[in-house]
Amino acid sequence: MVTLLIIGVHSLSLGSLIFFMTESFYEFFFSSEVVNPFFVKQAGLFLILMGLFYLVPLTHVEKLSRVAVLTIITKVCAVVFLFTNAGYSPSPFMMYLAGCGDGVMAIALSITYTMYMKEFMSKSASQITVP
Repeated sequence: MVTLLIIGVHSLSLGSLIFFMTESFYEFFFSSEVVNPFFVKQAGLFLILMGLFYLVPLTHVEKLSRVAVLTIITKVCAVVFLFTNAGYSPSPFMMYLAGCGDGVMAIALSITYTMYMKEFMSKSASQITVP
């Protein structure tokens, strides 16, 4: 749960920064001006919405397993996207760095999820009674 909280807060924070401080964000991370703020703001809004999605299990624990798997998938997709499209960015290094960050999040959540499922399965198995 803590891993999803961190990932959710990260996405909300980054998305808010991109959406509300588009020019400053672009200048700081890419050392260039925004050519078309629409798509940059759209990416920020997408990250805000994904951050909210990642936080769903904090209020509905029964959805933890499904959201965790989908979060791992989104992070893997983000890594592939960032690495394959870094050349289109004014600062490819920042795209590779972001991809590595998403990769670390995917690995951390995969480990957390595996540990959670092992514990869940062992508790479920111990509750089975044989007549």
